[in-house]
Amino acid sequence: MTRKHLIFPLALVAALAACDNESLIPPTQQAGLVDPMFARYVAFGNSITAGFQSAGINDSTQLQSYANLLAEQMGTEFNIPLLNSPGCPPPYANVFTQELVGDPGPLGCALRNPTLPEHLNLVAIPGAAVLDIYNPLGAGNSSNPLTTFLGGGRSQIDNAADVLPTFVTVWIGNNDALGSVLDGANPGDPALVTPPATFATQYAAMMDSLDAFGTIQGGVLIGVVQVGLAPYLTQGRVWKGVEANLDALSAPLNFLDVSTACLANTPLSATDTAWTSVPFPVGGAALALASARQDSVLGGLLSPASVVPAVIDCADASAVTNTEMANLFSAVTQYNATIEAEADARGWIFVDPNDLLLSLFGTPGAILSFPAFPGLPNPSLTAPFGTAISLDGVHPSASTHILVANALIAAINAKYGTSIPAVN
Repeated sequence: MTRKHLIFPLALVAALAACDNESLIPPTQQAGLVDPMFARYVAFGNSITAGFQSAGINDSTQLQSYANLLAEQMGTEFNIPLLNSPGCPPPYANVFTQELVGDPGPLGCALRNPTLPEHLNLVAIPGAAVLDIYNPLGAGNSSNPLTTFLGGGRSQIDNAADVLPTFVTVWIGNNDALGSVLDGANPGDPALVTPPATFATQYAAMMDSLDAFGTIQGGVLIGVVQVGLAPYLTQGRVWKGVEANLDALSAPLNFLDVSTACLANTPLSATDTAWTSVPFPVGGAALALASARQDSVLGGLLSPASVVPAVIDCADASAVTNTEMANLFSAVTQYNATIEAEADARGWIFVDPNDLLLSLFGTPGAILSFPAFPGLPNPSLTAPFGTAISLDGVHPSASTHILVANALIAAINAKYGTSIPAVN
């Protein structure tokens, strides 16, 4: 199907939606509205936009989303499909013990608040890839139960058609690479990274769907985060340093072995290098085992002669290799070139989230390159990955959502000459 053919039926759907839902569409004049452009703001995206934090989502984390903060500052109506507390699933209270903030019941999900808004402005679905925005039930999609609980089983485009947005933000594409990193069987698997050419085709189709509304006056396209930099991953060379420190403290006993394969790296440029990296569950489990065996020896429960070191072997499928990491960096770079080109073609704003990520890396305590595990100096149960990252090592914390909202506000005001106030 050509892009031209795709536009016509979607335009027809949008026109019919305008007729059928005319009474539901918010008026362009609202009390406190900063600018008529923002009268019908819709936020498309995945888990970050939806308000996912610490491996869970509930009504509290949803309200902390940058999208909701931005809407509040715009002074516009913004309807969210709120989930009952403690969530679906509930966020972690402690990532090391896997304790949750509450008991969701036998389903593991507290389900959606039964008080349903007439239409949705926050249409993002956790786990969504680009394809899911316009085709969540088709072949190759990433549909999950939250597609039903949050979106009613409809696509984000279909839910947005109830509103006919005048302004949009779109933050999609992270899962086209992140799914590979989070794969438990083979983290970094290139087969789970959407090929850049496929990404470009799917992103263009999604943008055609937005264009077909015919009502959007402005928008922001947010790029893809370099998922290989998430503190969920720790470079193998850091683990070799941990091994050396433990060896020095426990000599002549040996409680942790880290393979030399963990030192593998691929130079990407004069300043950037792709390092073999270890996912948090793999490194954390090995460190916990080494610590437990050390405690058993010190407590007289285990003979020193019986000590078997815990192992982190980056030569097996448990690590993201340097070549897999290089592939991730390359794919994301190409994704962002696609997104920027689509924004430029419409005169919209492109925001690269990696600029914010790099600034946070330069802020002491914001992002920890190695989690503050219990048993190590200065452990933190509340912010083991740093204050900018929630307890899953991937999703931003509430404070980072504020930073994202303010970065978008600055960009929107500069581009469109508006006066959205910053979030305090």
